[in-house]
Amino acid sequence: MQSRVMNIVGTLFMAANQWLQVILITRLLGLYEVGLFSYFLALTGPLVLFARFSLSRLVPTQTKLSYDYAIFKQFRDITNYGFIFMSLAAVIFIDLTVYESICLFFFVLFKFYENKEEFIYTENISESRISFLALSKIYKSILTIILFTASIFIFDSLLMAMVSLLVSQVLIYYFYGLKFTFSPRKPVVKLNSGDFKKIFALGIGLSLVEVLSSLVSNVPRYMLEYFHSVETLGIFATIMYFALITNNIVFALNEGFIAGLAREARQNIRSFYRSFFKICGVFLILTAAGEIILILFGNDILVLVYGEEFMGYQREMLLLGVLLFFIVYTKLFEMALNVLNLYTPQVVMQAITFVTTIVLSIAVIIPFGLAGAFIVSISTHLLLLLGQITILMYHRKYKVSI
Repeated sequence: MQSRVMNIVGTLFMAANQWLQVILITRLLGLYEVGLFSYFLALTGPLVLFARFSLSRLVPTQTKLSYDYAIFKQFRDITNYGFIFMSLAAVIFIDLTVYESICLFFFVLFKFYENKEEFIYTENISESRISFLALSKIYKSILTIILFTASIFIFDSLLMAMVSLLVSQVLIYYFYGLKFTFSPRKPVVKLNSGDFKKIFALGIGLSLVEVLSSLVSNVPRYMLEYFHSVETLGIFATIMYFALITNNIVFALNEGFIAGLAREARQNIRSFYRSFFKICGVFLILTAAGEIILILFGNDILVLVYGEEFMGYQREMLLLGVLLFFIVYTKLFEMALNVLNLYTPQVVMQAITFVTTIVLSIAVIIPFGLAGAFIVSISTHLLLLLGQITILMYHRKYKVSI
């Protein structure tokens, strides 16, 4: 229990760290720069998720393989270098200035080392060592806040801000994270092509779910940047950071639950469902409290955090409140489906949601802009949640084999 509380605290530190980055860029550099930063996140997001191959969920819950952590780490190294290759291709072919391309390059390197650290998280999640995750997040957040804030105030530059992210990530990885890895520096057992194919076959479904989910979230950002402006994207991104923080908190809590729920699912499926629905009930109370705060003080919070230029976005904050509810529960039901290894139905559902997002984005975002982006996000999350509930109900009724 104490380690879970620490993990929540660590996640709050991470959320504060990410939020502070957006606040500093918005207030000191401007809407164009925060829009550019959000564009970097949107571009690399699907690639990062594919490189990680959802091993943080696959390794603790997989029942068909019994590989050592070193095998999974070698698999991650291959996909991580693939991430570098694809990201560099994006830097070359996307229409950016030289300065913006250099900023993106350092951001890609930052994500590369973040992916390496994330595998150490995966190992510790599998061993139920949640306390490491908590302390790592706290130390990383404090270091990043110091370096990022200094770079913004001293250099007044988005490039130096990206460099500070890379430096803090490299420092925390080499001087703290590697002390807690379960994988040897030089593995005795090497990953062969057969092992690679088995891991790939087992994880591709879940990985595609993550990538399609990221694309569903990012298509509205692409549309805003292309059909409206980087500044409009910046406004959308700053408001949506409330959603991102919520998503990260739910994800961190799921990290603490997933290994235990997986054990329950293997031993007693009814016990698993009881535990899962209790978790849903707790989140309902927390979500309701958050909705009340947004309804009463949403616009005031926005102006307080980002400045007077964000006055008048009460409608968008109300739409955000609706979206947060669906974000919380899509993540919870995604966790349940992952525990039950129901990956293929999720791929189908995410593919349907992805196509729906594109159609709605063309129909709504082009004419309605910012408000349209929120409407699209709400509609697609609602569709996804209904699909997840349907899949879970079908599994519970017919007791599909895990």
